[in-house]
Amino acid sequence: MKRQQELISLSREHHQSLRLAKQCLDTAATGDEAKCIALCEHIASIFDQEWDRHFLNEEKSIFNITATLSGKIHELGKQLVDEHNKMRAMAAQMHPGDCGKLADFGALLKDHTRLEERELFPLVEAQFSAEQLQLIEKNT
Repeated sequence: MKRQQELISLSREHHQSLRLAKQCLDTAATGDEAKCIALCEHIASIFDQEWDRHFLNEEKSIFNITATLSGKIHELGKQLVDEHNKMRAMAAQMHPGDCGKLADFGALLKDHTRLEERELFPLVEAQFSAEQLQLIEKNT
């Protein structure tokens, strides 16, 4: 799917999110406690630098704007911010390496990322002004 220039960086990061989600789901499915612990610890150690930074960028540049709009884009924005907060809480609880938490995190990350790419971004491209789109690129 072709993206407007201002969203390309976030879309590339979404590709990485989908890779991590698959890794979480695959690792959890093995039931190998050592692998689950290692991946949970890895996620917890990089979450603030990589994933939370991405979430904060979206919140500053996209969701601050969707909060001022109405309709589907407004509702999606609220849902996606709630999901960011849920993933933050899940990542903070991953230190023990619970495979169930890892699978839940992977499933939410996968669904969340696809929702942004398939539903939110087309609405952003259609409804945001050129100045609002530039704000996205500036924050990424």
